[in-house]
Amino acid sequence: MSQQQEEQKAIPLDKLTPQQLLQIKKQIEEEVQQLSQSLSQFRIANAKYEESKVILKRLDQTPKDNDLLVPITASLYVPGRLINPQSIMIDYGTGYFVERNTEQGSHFCDRKLQLLKESQDKLSNIINQKKQFMDKLNIELQKRVMQVQQIQQQQQQQKK
Repeated sequence: MSQQQEEQKAIPLDKLTPQQLLQIKKQIEEEVQQLSQSLSQFRIANAKYEESKVILKRLDQTPKDNDLLVPITASLYVPGRLINPQSIMIDYGTGYFVERNTEQGSHFCDRKLQLLKESQDKLSNIINQKKQFMDKLNIELQKRVMQVQQIQQQQQQQKK
């Protein structure tokens, strides 16, 4: 058996101490929070690609030599003129831009949206699995608290 397989062997929750259970619970809560933040980032990216597709459709209907405002930042625009509405520049990442037509741009957005959807689905499944495990941890912690309370009650009754 490899070391990785040995590390992934499940330890029964009833064999762990309450402190270990709390530590694992805290760790999983942090993981769920980080994964949820990543999922939010995927949703933001998804919205941007959806918006890009809508803009590409509008761009196809825009006449040549049309005056428009070009965004420099989120709140800063400069005047511009649309010379060729069929030609766009796609940011492929890491500073690479490629000139494409609007149809190719739409296909690029579709591919990115599909990749994002697959990643979101995988991430959602992981989050759900971790939440289910947290529920099991909570149940085990509640059992432990009940056991401790019962022992304390028995000890008090024996002292009387």
